[in-house]
Amino acid sequence: MDSLVTRWMAQQQQRGYHLCLMLEGRHEASQPLLAERDLSRYCNLYSETAAAQLASSGPLILLLEQANEPALIDLLRHPESNWGWLFSLSAADLTGVARHWRDRLLVGPAGQQTLYRIHDNRTLARGLLHLSKEHWPVYLGPLNSVCYWHEGYWHQSENPAPGDYSAPEPAPWLNTPNPQADAILHANILRYLLAEHSEDLAALVEFQDPRVWLTQVLEQARTWQWRSPEQLAFLVVRRLEEAIRSSVIHWPPRGGEAPEAHFERVVEQWRREGESGE
Repeated sequence: MDSLVTRWMAQQQQRGYHLCLMLEGRHEASQPLLAERDLSRYCNLYSETAAAQLASSGPLILLLEQANEPALIDLLRHPESNWGWLFSLSAADLTGVARHWRDRLLVGPAGQQTLYRIHDNRTLARGLLHLSKEHWPVYLGPLNSVCYWHEGYWHQSENPAPGDYSAPEPAPWLNTPNPQADAILHANILRYLLAEHSEDLAALVEFQDPRVWLTQVLEQARTWQWRSPEQLAFLVVRRLEEAIRSSVIHWPPRGGEAPEAHFERVVEQWRREGESGE
């Protein structure tokens, strides 16, 4: 077992704090851990929320009386399974921490809400990595310290000002980037091109790897700040046509040209070229 997590647990106990566990509810460790506890020592995070129907398999928050519980030790030996994370509290009461995360659980507009996966150590790690430290207290609330596995190592982070905070609107942690977003976008665009522009894509394959080509096109979109589906579709399709046929579109922005004005000018140029070629 990594020495950092054992040192962290001992340090928190020396400070008089109570150790707690945020656990993926469907993990096999949940049953032996629950068997050792009465209802005051754990709670289902989704209970008393709009996701209450998922509570039986949803994440758990547990107080840890002993650091040598066999199920806990087994978890700590296998952090790469992303089962959750550890934290400490000043009081042996889960009421405040449950309220804190339940207030931050549902995200998105009414009717389109999704669950914020705070029980996932990767979600916590991304939040702490991309938030400024001034936002850590409102993110972590009553938690004194957290210990979590991320990218092959244990990490610990200290809450600068533990307390009871209302959930802000908008919540800054919802703007953290998803490391899978680029891969998902690539896959979706390639599927679209295969379905709607298969002949052009097949022609491209003859002399260039479509994945490498698409990476270059999307890097150009980022540079120009073209982010909307309309802008991406136009750029990808027109660039594909350009790669396999001649084109006279002048793509670069003009000096001081805003992204939206740049996009509209290029689209208008493409339309004029199409009309003149008819």
